[in-house]
Amino acid sequence: IATLETDSMADSPPQVNAFLLCDQAFQQLGTGKWCIIGTFGVIWAREFPVTHAPLMVFVGLSDFRGNANVQVLIRDSEGEQIVAVNAQVPQLPPNSMSVAEFAFAFPPVTFKEAGSYTLELLASDQFLAARSFRVDEPPKMKPGQLPPWLRPPGAGPQQGPPEQQD
Repeated sequence: IATLETDSMADSPPQVNAFLLCDQAFQQLGTGKWCIIGTFGVIWAREFPVTHAPLMVFVGLSDFRGNANVQVLIRDSEGEQIVAVNAQVPQLPPNSMSVAEFAFAFPPVTFKEAGSYTLELLASDQFLAARSFRVDEPPKMKPGQLPPWLRPPGAGPQQGPPEQQD
């Protein structure tokens, strides 16, 4: 039976500090800092089925000592698993402050239909977190119109591009 090693002060699972969908995640040479580029919560598609790539998930855990198989999987709205990726995280050094950050690169993922999907995070088969995201058709807009997510809060509906004065 797989066990998950946690902080000796409490037998609680690791705390999830970050669980992000993104286009890219990599560590800078020299500093080791993570660069997380192109985070999103919606995948836009004009037709279905659609295959999406790149798809990465950045994970940050605290109170984590490693020595665990960490898995991220995607489920459809019916709870069926579409794809999973995993990595064996070795035992972390005792003075590492029990913090671990890593990224999972998914192979191209095919979504059969628009709808809500779920990412699940597990460590040694223990559930840690879930988050949802959508795969959807882009909204229909007039030429020059901003999509709703780019409009300032409280701006109201946009009627189209402003009329030009002569």
